[in-house]
Amino acid sequence: HVARDAGFASVTVPQHWVSHPTVWPQPFPMLARLAPETGDMRLMTGILLLPLHNPLQIAEDAATLDHISKGRLTLGVGIGYREKELEAFGTNRRDRVGRFEESITIMKRLWSGEEVTFNGKHWQVNQAKMAFTPVQKPHPPIWMAAQSTGAIRRAASLGDACLIGPQPSWEDFRFLAKSYREEVAKLGNGSSGFLAANRSLAVARDRETAITEARAAGEAKAGMDSSFNMQESTTVDLGLGSSRELGDWAIAGSPEDCAETILRQHEEFGLDYIGFACLNMPKGLAARFEYLQLISEELLPRLR
Repeated sequence: HVARDAGFASVTVPQHWVSHPTVWPQPFPMLARLAPETGDMRLMTGILLLPLHNPLQIAEDAATLDHISKGRLTLGVGIGYREKELEAFGTNRRDRVGRFEESITIMKRLWSGEEVTFNGKHWQVNQAKMAFTPVQKPHPPIWMAAQSTGAIRRAASLGDACLIGPQPSWEDFRFLAKSYREEVAKLGNGSSGFLAANRSLAVARDRETAITEARAAGEAKAGMDSSFNMQESTTVDLGLGSSRELGDWAIAGSPEDCAETILRQHEEFGLDYIGFACLNMPKGLAARFEYLQLISEELLPRLR
């Protein structure tokens, strides 16, 4: 409610399974519960691991949540990377892209309301037709996570937006953003070229406090991502093998510092959306209310 009333644009729920000791509530039930509490905020899966799901189920779940939220769903999707998860769902890293692309094709056709027969390498559908389609037409916006040039190409050709994750350095962020814009221009397929980013945020009244508070959380995050084997040869450097300065990859400092970092990316690449994963979120409900209000009152006005 504090986030809703403070003017935040969306709430995002990510996805992993069997990731003890870290906690990952599943996106669709969590967002369905939050739908009546969030006013006009968008509800976003960020990121749904699409190749690990049956596309018919996701098409139906997404349409259901779009109706529950009265057309506020944004479907954020990616290919996944944790071998433990991939193996548990009967697939592997090699087949991720094929499963992902076939799933997107099937879901878009189902959402159109047509009867679908599809005989792919990974998915087969015979005379399938949904009883009701999403509120948003032709379907909820599909945002595709990207930390590699292959993902950039998929976002430009198949998605409604490219969502760059929080791990790449700002240098690699610039490379990915530039690559996306160039790919959209090259394809000329009518894509809006919507560029979004989820970035780690450490904000406090002064820069030194923000960095000090966030340093341990940043190291813990890198350790978690490393244990998940997130780094691949096809992705940009995710900074998991060595210690990085916080300012090289996160938004860190006073509200003024953070606004300057964000606006610099917007001015260079036309950044359309930014989501915050808060590295120095304090413990305790009252302290967290104050933290959200600091962002709302001191940071967001500088972005408007």
